[in-house]
Amino acid sequence: MLLLLFYLFFSNGYAQEGCHLKKDSEEIKVFLCETEGSAFKTIKVQLEAETTLKEYAAGLLDIESYKYWQYNILDPHILKVINKKEVIYYSEVDTPWPISHRDLVFHLKMWQDSTSQVLYVSLEQLPDYIPEKEGIVRIPEAKSLLSVTPINENRVSVSYIIHVDPGGEVPAFIANLFSAQTPWQTFKNYRDRLKAIRNDTSSIPFIRNYTKLK
Repeated sequence: MLLLLFYLFFSNGYAQEGCHLKKDSEEIKVFLCETEGSAFKTIKVQLEAETTLKEYAAGLLDIESYKYWQYNILDPHILKVINKKEVIYYSEVDTPWPISHRDLVFHLKMWQDSTSQVLYVSLEQLPDYIPEKEGIVRIPEAKSLLSVTPINENRVSVSYIIHVDPGGEVPAFIANLFSAQTPWQTFKNYRDRLKAIRNDTSSIPFIRNYTKLK
């Protein structure tokens, strides 16, 4: 079912094939996949984390906290709240010189499968949602899907897939060369944060924690 969701979610974008393990450290695996129709590779991440579904979801909906754990992210803030499970937010990407800074306008949607209890979060770039800023390159295309599968009451399995076209002057071979570090560091930071900070889950009654399936 998860593979089918990945296929449907990316069916209007790119198909992935030829995945290979790029980084495997501290029980976080990052795969790079050849992407049909794009020179930029698709990234897949797999890991486990000690947390609940509600806490994982609460942290993801706390957009301003992204600056504490998302790698090289600046000024994350909400542009529009559509409902409790859906927002549009902005952030900048601090890129090393001489590459120009990038920015993103993401449409975040969250939902949970009522049978499997799997939590899903999709992100899709909205490049024309707000005017571009001078000196910052708007990323033209980005799309991702996160799934968080409960293992037991306090542990989850996380799968993540993302494809990004950074736009501007970045050659694909340079982007692909360094593409594994950012998701690895981001998920490590978030896993560490989840262990250290108990997120307030009072605002997300729409997510159910794990219950043993009969």
